[in-house]
Amino acid sequence: MVLLKVYGHIYPADRRLEQALADALTGAITDPISDDIPLISRNKDMLTISFEGITFPEEEVIAIVKAQHTSEQKGRLDVLDIDNWRMRRYTIDAQGVFLRSAPLNNVLDYSGFWFICA
Repeated sequence: MVLLKVYGHIYPADRRLEQALADALTGAITDPISDDIPLISRNKDMLTISFEGITFPEEEVIAIVKAQHTSEQKGRLDVLDIDNWRMRRYTIDAQGVFLRSAPLNNVLDYSGFWFICA
């Protein structure tokens, strides 16, 4: 049963940030279907996080991103909490890391997802 979906990216990201995030993600419990998908991947200087599963070390990941933040970094991390039907979006920019939260219904309505699926 997938209770969390987490997708995001951050760039530019050095190898030190990549290793710290990889270490933090070792405790994540993924959905068995997505076991063959890497939780963290690199494309040049951009790191991508892709997770579907039961437990995700959100606080630890955000603490690492904040601790290693540089003014050049940009990105976001979306945490879709299916159990509580909310999305938390962490936005990364020159000023820091900021959190916004909304019910998933609002997010899906805004994105037009329901129209695509209908």
